Amino acid sequence: VKSSARRSTLTFAMASSSAAAPRRPIRLLFRSKEAVELYELPDTASSAAATSPPKGRGKTLYKGRTTFHALNPDGECAYVHDAAVGLIRCDFDGKAGVGGPFLCDSKAIQLARCSPLGSYLLTWERPNSGANNNEGNLKVWDAKTGSFTKGFSCKKATLITLQWTHDERLVFHLVTNEVHVYTNDFVRVGKVRCMGIASFSLPSVKGTPANTVANKDGGDKYLLTAFMHGTKGKPARVDLLRYPDRIGRESSTVSHGEEKASKPSGPSLASKSLFNAEEVTVQWSPRADSALLLTQTAVDTTGESYYGSTHLFLLLENDSQRPGFGSAVSVTLPSQAAKDTSGAVPIVGASWISNPLINGPVPFAVISGRMPALTSLHHGTTTEPTFLFGRAHRNSLDVSPHGRFIVCGGYGNLAGGMDFWDRNKSKRIPRRVTLPTNASGGDGESYVTIKEPTDLSVTSSSPVVGHQWSPDSRTYLVSTTSPRMNVDNGVHIYRYDGSMVGAEKLPWDNSKYQPDKLLSAEYIAAPFSGGEDEKSFFYYPDRPQSPPPRGCTELKGEAAKAALAKLSSQIVQPKNGKNGIGGAASAYIPPAARKAKGVGGAYVPPGARKGSAGRGGGGSLAERMRQEREGSAANVSGIKVTKRTGPVGASSVSVSGATGEKSKSALRREKQRLMKEKAEKQAAEEEERKKEEEKARAEANKVNPDKRAKKIKKTLKQIEEIKKKKDSGAEMNDDQKRKLASEEDLRKELASLGL
Repeated sequence: VKSSARRSTLTFAMASSSAAAPRRPIRLLFRSKEAVELYELPDTASSAAATSPPKGRGKTLYKGRTTFHALNPDGECAYVHDAAVGLIRCDFDGKAGVGGPFLCDSKAIQLARCSPLGSYLLTWERPNSGANNNEGNLKVWDAKTGSFTKGFSCKKATLITLQWTHDERLVFHLVTNEVHVYTNDFVRVGKVRCMGIASFSLPSVKGTPANTVANKDGGDKYLLTAFMHGTKGKPARVDLLRYPDRIGRESSTVSHGEEKASKPSGPSLASKSLFNAEEVTVQWSPRADSALLLTQTAVDTTGESYYGSTHLFLLLENDSQRPGFGSAVSVTLPSQAAKDTSGAVPIVGASWISNPLINGPVPFAVISGRMPALTSLHHGTTTEPTFLFGRAHRNSLDVSPHGRFIVCGGYGNLAGGMDFWDRNKSKRIPRRVTLPTNASGGDGESYVTIKEPTDLSVTSSSPVVGHQWSPDSRTYLVSTTSPRMNVDNGVHIYRYDGSMVGAEKLPWDNSKYQPDKLLSAEYIAAPFSGGEDEKSFFYYPDRPQSPPPRGCTELKGEAAKAALAKLSSQIVQPKNGKNGIGGAASAYIPPAARKAKGVGGAYVPPGARKGSAGRGGGGSLAERMRQEREGSAANVSGIKVTKRTGPVGASSVSVSGATGEKSKSALRREKQRLMKEKAEKQAAEEEERKKEEEKARAEANKVNPDKRAKKIKKTLKQIEEIKKKKDSGAEMNDDQKRKLASEEDLRKELASLGL
């Protein structure tokens, strides 16, 4: 508790002095096969060309081949492991790593993780039968001094069996059928008993409003989830618990400081039976009062999916219909999501909007359906879809720390496409391209705004392995690292609007890490702020989209097309044919000014382009097939979903277009009108068909009357046989009924032939 109070005092002092002191620059940590380096990201606000900073301007924290690293959550240091030395502490603002181990006997460590506030360091190593085996292989260390604190035994290579609460006051440790509870100095004060428990989860962030509720007996209450595997015909189950008062009937609570005094616990807040779940992933909301539960099976028994079946649920601490209890509901997916052959909608990914200061419930985003998958935004309590981002080949959602910007990406086995959205405006972020004076053709500087949705989609030039927003929500990192990809290793930076920062403006040289030398690259976290209002909660301020450049003129129409064409003709292609990796640096080329082969050429409007799926036709067979497959993707992009008035799950949602929502009576009248038009159309078609038959019959008679008469007599003979069968009680089929009905017309036609 003293450590936590000291940490709170430091963060409060930091928050009070942050207005006067300059903010810490955005920093990145690169770990390669040769060294661990720290880089500071320069100002990337403008897309215009700037003076190139010197390459290699980073700080080398440690030289040598490392196996893994763990970042401190407040961005002060990194813990790097060298198999020949041990775990090393590298301070970002102090001296570079001297090479000495920070922890004793740490060469065998394979995993490491920091506690939520960075006060402790948790490590795992393989169990051994040496002299120090009594300390266990799951060890807790003091993150400041490196002294050993506590040890546990854990056979599996995992760190999730021991977790801290967000304030580090309590520690939860998973054992067989129980979760033991300790204070921050590892004095056991209670337990949570759940038969067959396989995993549990605690929120690692402090929500605003705070996710802790004052306890009458002292201390706070903490939410957690417990997952139990299915056994002996019983389905798997997830319970939403609250320590220490609502941890299940099987558990008993122990008061702080009174190890022998215990009292029975209340029932769980909510429970959900899972009939088809082998693994669960829990994502806590930024307020830590609800959680998304993604269930998955390794193998789909129906054989419909290679990746197994998935389901998404929402766990709520408070149920408005049942005071004092929580709830577990299935997330309502949009009706536009593509189903598989079994009728189920697969879940590709889900993510919360990361800003807890949002008015009302915190929403979350979901990628669902078969590829091209549909991305949608959902209400934080009713789970109803509220906005549709559209269909595309996307499998990842990255929300900026302030919750304003969202990137929908298609990484891994997909092509690396990215869509940048402004959640507050529910629109794609337009991209402004500042033009040099010689490109605009005028006396002063000018810019062009790219607004076409097809031009705003960005595709990475190399396979994407790592992707992350910066702490200030202004830039987005994509990296290609080894061993996932052993070619084209490097890091690219995109602005919040999707424009890529040129290699000439970055302090590192990507050619240094090629082909397979880069192991990881990520942003350094921002310092703790400590405040609970909008101004002091985030270390970096929440900034909207930047306004147009001052003193610049926006070019539109033909002037914009001509300026883009002139700019593209002046671009120098890099030596190895890839933007920003080796060779000469080049300015940003908007997608509207690019050609399928090479760079340059006049701007072609999307509606007039050929050879591109969905843009005025399509040349190759693959493009036409893709156009047919994704033809309705544009119809569900950027659509707000109307509010549902009925109960959850009662009916499918309706989508309101630009003209607004129609009333029920208007929809009924429109349906009746369509049915009437359909009936009239069918009657007209039937009349036209009869006329065509009469005309064809008359033509046949003119050509050969004898032949026609012979055919009519044959049909009349068949009709006589059908009459006899009918008189005997036989049942007539449709063809026989039609022949009987045509007897009179046939006899008239035979008489008209005059034979």
